[in-house]
Amino acid sequence: MTAGGLQGAPATKLWIYSVLIFSLVFAWSPAWRHALMRLRFVPHITRDWQIWRLASIQLGVATTTELMSTLVIVYRMRSVERILGTRKFAAFVFVAGVVGLTLSVVLLAGARWMLPARIYGAVNMVAGGPLVTVFACLSQYYMLVPSKRVRALGVTVGDKWLTYGLAANLLGESAAVPALAGIMAGAVYAADVAGLKQWRFPQCVEHAAVRLMSLVTSRQARVQRPANRAPQELIGRLQGMFPAAGHEQIAQALRLAAGDADRAVSILLSGSQ
Repeated sequence: MTAGGLQGAPATKLWIYSVLIFSLVFAWSPAWRHALMRLRFVPHITRDWQIWRLASIQLGVATTTELMSTLVIVYRMRSVERILGTRKFAAFVFVAGVVGLTLSVVLLAGARWMLPARIYGAVNMVAGGPLVTVFACLSQYYMLVPSKRVRALGVTVGDKWLTYGLAANLLGESAAVPALAGIMAGAVYAADVAGLKQWRFPQCVEHAAVRLMSLVTSRQARVQRPANRAPQELIGRLQGMFPAAGHEQIAQALRLAAGDADRAVSILLSGSQ
C-alpha cells in the first residue's frame, strides 16, 4: 500500500493507519482487547447499558487475517473518496457509522425476539472490527466505482472480485449483523434519507482533521517540475474532488504542496467553506 496509491485520498489513509495502530495496540495488550473488543448484546447492552461498546469494537480487529483483509479492502475502496471528495467522504463514513450502529441495535433486538435461544446465541456475540463502516463503504463502492473486465487464469471477471472476496472472508456468524447493518446504512445514505448527504463536519473539526492528516501522511519522493507549473492530470483529479474551486486555486495549492496531492488536498480543505 504505497503512498502514491493513496494520493488524493487522505481520509482513507488516516482510516488505514487508525485501524492498523489500534489493532497493534489490542494485540500487544490482551486486557485492552478484552475490555474494548468484546460485545454481547445480552448483557452488555440490555442489562449494563454499555452503549460505548458499539463504537469501541469498531476501532481495530482481533486477528492478523482479519486485519490484512480489512486494510486491503479499505485501500481498494479509496476511489470512493476520490469520487465523493474528502469532505463528503469523511462525513459519509461518520454518518454511515452512526446509522449503522443504530441499525445494529435494532437488528440485534429483533433477532433476540424472533430467533430461538439456541440460534440467537451465535448472533448475540458481535465480531470486532470496523465492519459497519467497511460494508457501508462497500455499498458505495459497488454503486459509484465502475467495474472493469480483466482476465484471471483464463477467465474474464470484474476487477472488483478481490474486494468482494475479501469482504466475504470477513463474514461469519458474529459478523452477519454489523455487515448487514453497514449495507443498510449505505443504502439509507444513498437514498438521502432526511438529507443525510448534505451533512458535513463543522469547520473547526475539519481544520483539526487537516492538521492530523498532515502528521500521518508521509512525504513522497517527487519529480522536479518547474515552480510555476502544476501537472494537468492532478489538477483535473482535484477539480473532480473540489468542483467549487477554480483552476488557478487548485494549481496554487499544488505549487504550495510541491506537487504532493495529499498536501494539496489538505490546503484546499483548509481554504474551503
